Amino acid sequence: MSTWRIWAYALSLASIWLGLRFAFGHYFEYNYAEAQPKGVLLNLVFLLSLILLTLYSTYNKEPQIRSYFDDFKLCLKSGIAYSVAITLAIVIYYTSSNDMSIKRSADYKIQIEALDTPEEVNAIISMEEQFKDKTKEEILQKLIERTNENTSVKRVTLLSLASLVFCALIYSLVVPFVFRTVMLKELQ
Repeated sequence: MSTWRIWAYALSLASIWLGLRFAFGHYFEYNYAEAQPKGVLLNLVFLLSLILLTLYSTYNKEPQIRSYFDDFKLCLKSGIAYSVAITLAIVIYYTSSNDMSIKRSADYKIQIEALDTPEEVNAIISMEEQFKDKTKEEILQKLIERTNENTSVKRVTLLSLASLVFCALIYSLVVPFVFRTVMLKELQ
């Protein structure tokens, strides 16, 4: 399959994912904890679908003699293309929706409630070494900074890209083997 066709499929799947992710976000009232696993599952299914579609269309055109390494490279090219396309979709989604701001606000509330009493403050100090010799306000400030880092669009995007590239690598190793042993016999 040609590179432009792989990119066309990857961008199409990323657009479909973006539409579905907005629908899930709206349905779950932009609750990050409920909608995010559905987005991740869709990403994994779309990534696998693109890799299978790439292999199937490559072998379906005409009988070919290809090595496992050729199939691995083709699958990895598809996986990387999808990872880049979906990363753009993730940036669009998280900059357009308010999932992260809702999650950030909920985390702030939990952190403030966790520091209500001196016993809770002492429990947090005993659990984390970095909070020794800090006041309640300093601890709260550090927790808020940590929450801001963990809910930033940049961090979510980079973690998503790294995870998808890793999944693409794993899929690219496994799928050609399964495809060659199961489906290739049916095509020939």
